[in-house]
Parts: sequence; structure tokens; C-alpha cells
Amino acid sequence: MEQAKVDPRILETVGRVSRPNVEYSVSPDVRHLTGDDGALAGLANLYGWFRHGHEHLQRQAREQGPVFRGRLGTRKFVMVTDPKLGSEVLRNRDKTWSTALGWLDSFGGIAGDGPLDHILTLDNGPHREVRELLMPAFSADAMRGYLDMGAPIFEETIDTWIADGRVAFKPAARDLFARVSAKLFMGIDDPTEAARLDKAMTEFWAGALALSKNPWLSPTWRKAKRAFKFLFDHHRAQVDDRRRSDAGDLFSRLCRANEGVEWLDDDALVRMFLSIMSAAFDTTSAGVTSMAYLLATHPEWQERLQSEALCTTLGRATYDDVKKLAQHELVWKETLRYYPVAPSVPRAALRDINLGGYEIPAGTMVSVIISAALRDPSCWTNPNAFDPDRFRSDRNEGKKSGGAYMPFGAGAHSCIGAQLAGLEAKAFWHAFGTRAQFRLAEPYEARHEFKPIGMVSGDVDLVIEAHGATR
Repeated sequence: MEQAKVDPRILETVGRVSRPNVEYSVSPDVRHLTGDDGALAGLANLYGWFRHGHEHLQRQAREQGPVFRGRLGTRKFVMVTDPKLGSEVLRNRDKTWSTALGWLDSFGGIAGDGPLDHILTLDNGPHREVRELLMPAFSADAMRGYLDMGAPIFEETIDTWIADGRVAFKPAARDLFARVSAKLFMGIDDPTEAARLDKAMTEFWAGALALSKNPWLSPTWRKAKRAFKFLFDHHRAQVDDRRRSDAGDLFSRLCRANEGVEWLDDDALVRMFLSIMSAAFDTTSAGVTSMAYLLATHPEWQERLQSEALCTTLGRATYDDVKKLAQHELVWKETLRYYPVAPSVPRAALRDINLGGYEIPAGTMVSVIISAALRDPSCWTNPNAFDPDRFRSDRNEGKKSGGAYMPFGAGAHSCIGAQLAGLEAKAFWHAFGTRAQFRLAEPYEARHEFKPIGMVSGDVDLVIEAHGATR
């Protein structure tokens, strides 16, 4: 039944849609749609993402409408900016859209021949099997263990910043969360090793925006392939030892749990783990960096978070403490809306489909612009204002319109690590709020940028003062 719903031309190329070996590189004719998918438009669009972030995407939504054709760099897409239509694509209740082929359009070939086995390049049965395998690694007990691993690193680093009195927060937070991710995901305590892995992860993700997949023509793609090989070889050599250990890091948990999925051999296990880890090294630090800027420029909210942190506990917060940080939760959610981390989510049409009155041919690569929906005036009250209270239960604007709030995607492929990201962010700010307050060293008007992860511009240089200190 699943195969019968797929356009035969796609099946002839990729063989199977649940775990495809190759991307579908045919570009259907979509000239009946408004927009510009020429080469110059692709470069201009890429610059707009880099330089102007969500403002660029919102301007496109206003000028081009809910569905239009465009290009990002060298890749052609049909862009979907309407929240309800975007939700329809991502929730994929009629099995029209392929997540695997959407992401392979960017990453296909980076691991050489054969399937990438990224959690985002699996659909249907294989994807369900992987999600079920991963669930214990994101259970409440596992989260408690991760928090116990990360909290001492947060505290030690924040105390160092307080002693120094000033920190360039963006690079410092990146280093910090790379260390925390290395500890949580791989049990690594060495900051130098964490930095090496962080560099490889950054180069791997940069491959998604490479202008060519020819390593001779694109240094970005060449570095991405080299980074993936390094990461794969590094982790593949550890599988047997991890399987015999009782360590609480996520990689060790997965190595021990890898049973019952016939196709998931040790090579596939490592590729799948890398897909999870790759999304963890940058995204949380990006969100926390934007949150630092917003708290520095909205001191009333910084005070609310500090009061909540001090009322919860003066010591290290437990998992249950962090779960109860309601004010922290409001600001984290609003930060992800105001300065989104992810710009868009790709999908591929498995057959001809009418989407909200727009004809989308089979094989079309569609980009759901989730960050445009996050400022859509039909969904949000005063959308350009920073207002965490919009997520209070009595307002809950994010649920008033389908597709309005999808910072981590939606449907079966929504980010499995979203809860962990929020837990880390709240634990970090709790540790900060019980120790110090801060302000911008030199106030500035930040832009939002996608490079490719979204966050505020500038280094977010902060002056930090311990509680009770005199300015």
C-alpha cells in the first residue's frame, strides 16, 4: 500500500522511500507558481538568510504569498509560509510527503554510497523503529542522569565568568554547551576533545548550504564529507566497549539498547547516533545565546527568572525543580519564537498533490518556512514584541492556530531532543540566576541571522555581577 501511493518515477530512482539510498534529483516544472528560482535569486536568498534571518523570510511571505517557488543557493524549492498549510505538510496524515527525500536533497552523498541513516532520512517503519529505540534514552530517568552530568559544568563555568566580570557570551556559550553535549552524549570530560568534535559537527552541518556537492568545486562540501568520516570512524571504533559499559551517556545507552531492529547494524547505529548528536551541539547554545540578549535588554524578565530561581532552591536544581520553572519555560518558548533557531523544514512530494489550491508535482522539494509562521500577525498578538506571557495557559497563543508554533517541527518527525534542549536551557539559567545578574557591556540593536543555525548577531558581550555586588 505504501509503495502504491508513490509516483513510479520516484520509486525507479530511489528504490524505497522509507530508507532511500540516493536523493531524488529531478526538478519538476513549477513555473505555474509565482516566484523566482533563478541562479541570482538563489544567491540573493542565501544572503538574505545569512544576513537578515527571520526578517528576510517574513518579507518573502508578505510579498510572495503562502506558496511560491524559489531557490536557496543552488537548490530549488517550493516555499510554504502559511502556518496551516505548513502544519498540513509536516503532520503528513495522508502520507504524501517524504522527510527522507527532503533531507537527502541537502545531505545525500555526504556519507558515501548507501543510506545516510540519519533519523531525518528515515520514514515509516524504519523511522518508527528508531524512535522506539531512542525513547528510553530520553526518558525521565535518563534526563535526570543527563542533568546530573551537565549541572557541575554549568556551575563551574558560570563561576568563572562571574570572577572575570565580563564574557563574550556567544562564543563562550558555544564552548560551554559543546562541553555539556560531549559529556551527555558521549561521556567526554576533555574540553579539547569536545572542541574538536564541535568543529567537526559545525563543518558537517555547513554541508547543507554548500553550493555544490562536488568536493573539487566546493571546499564546504569537502570539509563536510571529511568531518562526517572523522566522526563516523571515531565513534565506530568505540561501539563494542560502550556496549559492555554501564555508562549513562546517550551513546553508551544506545549501544546497549541496539537489539530487535534487523537493519540497524553497528554501522547504521553510529550513523543514526551522529544524526542525533549533530543537532545537539549548536541548537541549544544558539537558543540560550538569543535568550541572553533578550534578558539583557528586558531586565524585568531577568528579574522574574532570578526570583523564580532563588525561590526554587539556593543549591543545585534537581530534575523536578527544573521541570517546575514556569517563568523560565515562558521565556524559553518566546525566545524560540522571537529568534527562531531553525528556519525551515524540507519535504519532498511523493505524488502530485493539491496543497491549499496550489498544484505541487510529484518529486517537488518543498521547504516549510516555520520561522515565518512564528511572526505571522494572524496567529500572534503584536508579533514583533517580546512577550513571554503570550505562552501563559490563560493566553496560550501558540495553540490558537494550527502551525503557528513549530520551532522543533511537527508530526512524527518533530525533534526528539526538544525536551532535553529545554531542560538544559532552564538548568543553565537557574544556575546563572541563583548567582548573578548581567547587562550588555555595550548596548546594540541585534539582528537575527541563520548561519545556518538561527540566533542574534554579535558576540552578546556581557558584564556580570554577583548578587549583592555594587555597580
